[in-house]
Amino acid sequence: MRAPRSVVVTAVLAVLVTVGALIGVASLRSRDEGGPALQMAAPAVPVTTAEECGSGPCRVLASQTVDGGTVELLADDQGANGQFRAGGVVVQTTITRLGARLDAGSLSCVTASVSACLVTGPLSGGRVGQLMIDRAGTWRSVDKPYFSDAGVLTLNSVSGSGAPEVVVVQNSPVQARVYALDGSSVGCTRHYTYLSQLRGWPNVRLEASDLRAC
Repeated sequence: MRAPRSVVVTAVLAVLVTVGALIGVASLRSRDEGGPALQMAAPAVPVTTAEECGSGPCRVLASQTVDGGTVELLADDQGANGQFRAGGVVVQTTITRLGARLDAGSLSCVTASVSACLVTGPLSGGRVGQLMIDRAGTWRSVDKPYFSDAGVLTLNSVSGSGAPEVVVVQNSPVQARVYALDGSSVGCTRHYTYLSQLRGWPNVRLEASDLRAC
């Protein structure tokens, strides 16, 4: 007996949805030459009185003052299930879902015309970072984290735009890539033989004159 047309259509749609979900999971593992990768959104949620990170209580790993307010990085005792807290907003960390673990050195912030913070942690022999941006007093997470196989991710003002940029240091080839807060490429350094040849290494502090087209 031939199945009714409506049943066949429903079955085909179900297969397409399943395949689409599998492709989405696979895309989380991709990396795009050290730039924004691992697409994943981090919605902001209101602060609750019961501060829990995963199945246990949160502890404050680091805090900084940005735009006259305090931002904090919280996590459980293992450095997993992280939260970025600023004022009345909490943003869940996506990099901990990927396997990174947070510590006291995982938070760095820059106050500028558009302020930003990087939440970073070790992953796969390098370092992965999640960018948080303050726009009109509201903090949001950028949905594409950054990965450095050299383990160096920083926020620096390189181009002189008035806003910080994300500097991603790569080990193969040795090079630094610079991205604006919107994820667009600002430029790259030339290829070097050694990481120590990067300006300011190990605290990389690039200047506009160091950059060229990627």
